[in-house]
Amino acid sequence: MIRQIQSSRFLVLSLLIILAACTRALPLMLPHAWNFTAVGALAIFAGSLIEDKRLAFILPLAAMAISDIFIGNGFSVVVYIGFIAMVACGLLIRNKITPGSIALASVAGAVVFFLITNFAFLYPWYPHNVQGVVQSYIMGLPFLRNMLIADAIYGTVLFGGFYLLEKRYVVIRMNNGNLTIK
Repeated sequence: MIRQIQSSRFLVLSLLIILAACTRALPLMLPHAWNFTAVGALAIFAGSLIEDKRLAFILPLAAMAISDIFIGNGFSVVVYIGFIAMVACGLLIRNKITPGSIALASVAGAVVFFLITNFAFLYPWYPHNVQGVVQSYIMGLPFLRNMLIADAIYGTVLFGGFYLLEKRYVVIRMNNGNLTIK
């Protein structure tokens, strides 16, 4: 019974992650703001809810890699490192998942992602000095804003949707690896 619950829970979590990763294709279908995808929210979501920590990192990164192939953005190690940091923020709240902890992890994750991916020394078009770093961070602020808004919206959908599914279907309801029936 426990194995069936774990399998069902894993399947539902995986499907939600795949659906969230599909939001990266929105620029190909609809006009939308840069960095307005569910990827940041799914990194926090995976880190906080997938029991196996290795899979918590692998699933969102695999979803990113697959979507990179289809949308043709290329592969940026720095972006993947940023998302690894966001999954780690999700790991930090896994024992106390509340709306407040989700919001805090989402903001912290987006800021860490912003700091990592906008570090000027990573880009040849900014001078490699303090002014270049400052310029890179200033130019990245609209992307940070979009990511924060997207993480709030998509995080609400992911966490809220999963919460509602757990309420409805006992087979996916677990708490720290233990079945919880309320």
